[in-house]
Amino acid sequence: MNMNTATALDTPVAPPPEHSILPRPVQFNITDATPRHWFANDPFRTHFFNALFTTFPPGENFFVRSVVHYRDNIKDPVLLQQINAFAGQEGTHAFSHQDHLDILTRQGYTSLERENRFIDGFLKLTNKIAPKFALAMTVALEHFTALLAHQSLMRKDLFYEPAHADFKPLFEWHAAEEIEHKSVAFDVYQEVDGSYRRRIIAMVLSTFFMVVFLVPVRMSPLLYRDGVLFKWSTWRDGLPFLYGKQGKFRMPWDHYKQFYRRDFHPWDVQDFDLIKKFRERYQSGEWQTETQVKSQR
Repeated sequence: MNMNTATALDTPVAPPPEHSILPRPVQFNITDATPRHWFANDPFRTHFFNALFTTFPPGENFFVRSVVHYRDNIKDPVLLQQINAFAGQEGTHAFSHQDHLDILTRQGYTSLERENRFIDGFLKLTNKIAPKFALAMTVALEHFTALLAHQSLMRKDLFYEPAHADFKPLFEWHAAEEIEHKSVAFDVYQEVDGSYRRRIIAMVLSTFFMVVFLVPVRMSPLLYRDGVLFKWSTWRDGLPFLYGKQGKFRMPWDHYKQFYRRDFHPWDVQDFDLIKKFRERYQSGEWQTETQVKSQR
């Protein structure tokens, strides 16, 4: 995977000077008329993204609670401003993906909403009884969203172009904002705790969630609903999309494993250039005009 990795000996671990975190409340064109198998016209690939994207309503709200809990401990005015912007972006992500989830529920994929109620309750309990671990989990999961965003923008041929036109703006917008705010939770964590051990335990558990819960547990009812769960071809053709040489989980391995370094920082990967064009086009209004996505200001 191509990426520019900063080290303590060359590039400072910080975003470029032009970096900023800008909440962009928008309304997408994903509707009940959007094709059911909207990614490559393939049930497995579509339901991987359905299973992932629909965890974001409870997940993004969990991230916000985890970070905002420690806002009063932060003295750096820049980081305080970033916390507010982070909360604005993640809140909008939760609302946008809830709209997607509502469509899936109307289509009969009712397991997702049930699972989300359990996830939401569990995450709220974690916030309440173990706020430092909740923040560590947020740091770990934000690393996942950042590396998946990076991958989607680096390999648009594999992870963007096959999406239906209704979903492409969602991919681009969400990926850009994940890269913009990828260090906020980490920087807060370093200020209030910084435990390496806690951070690594959180990543191991987060990896288990992504690989074990998300794929076989959360995807299976969706594939069953489509009548393809027990077809050999579903898994024969689908698993390489995740674990093959150019798979969604395998390709970002070098990016993923950096998290286990004691001196890791999210901006070790200098990928701001991947989102410059989007930021410029959004600011000028060109992106909204081309995608027919409505800004909600």
